[in-house]
Amino acid sequence: MKQKIKQAVQEAYTAMYNGLKDEQIYAVVLVTDGDCGSLYLTMGTEKSLLQIGKNYEDDPEEYRFLKDEYLHYDDTDMLAKVSRELLDKILYVEDEEFVEHKVMVHEAMNDTMYELKREGVIDENILAFISVTDDDDDEHLELASAKRCNPNHPSLPAFIRNWQH
Repeated sequence: MKQKIKQAVQEAYTAMYNGLKDEQIYAVVLVTDGDCGSLYLTMGTEKSLLQIGKNYEDDPEEYRFLKDEYLHYDDTDMLAKVSRELLDKILYVEDEEFVEHKVMVHEAMNDTMYELKREGVIDENILAFISVTDDDDDEHLELASAKRCNPNHPSLPAFIRNWQH
């Protein structure tokens, strides 16, 4: 499953990156839900950040690392197929198997973003991390993956501070 996730994320990232060539991408996030039954990739761009600030009549910097506010999402078939496989798996697992499934998905996501960043697939100027919706583990996942994937990224200190608010 890890290899499928990596291939799907690489395809989605490449398609999104090529589609946003005219915008300055500053973050890419691989996201799952609390049940680990779906995956999607989202990107934050400077242009969309300004739009978000304008929409909320607020300082756009307040939304820089909030993946739920990013305006660009993948629409590739491979991530949709992987999501269907993940959903099919969780529908028929017992509680102890679910815990193993969740750990496997989080590790595969973290490894995928780390490897794609290290291999140069994900641009070095883009902050990469993983996240989870509707789960109390989002802070831990985001911070651990951001530190691992971007140890020397100039935005990392601001990203960490964002969680300290």
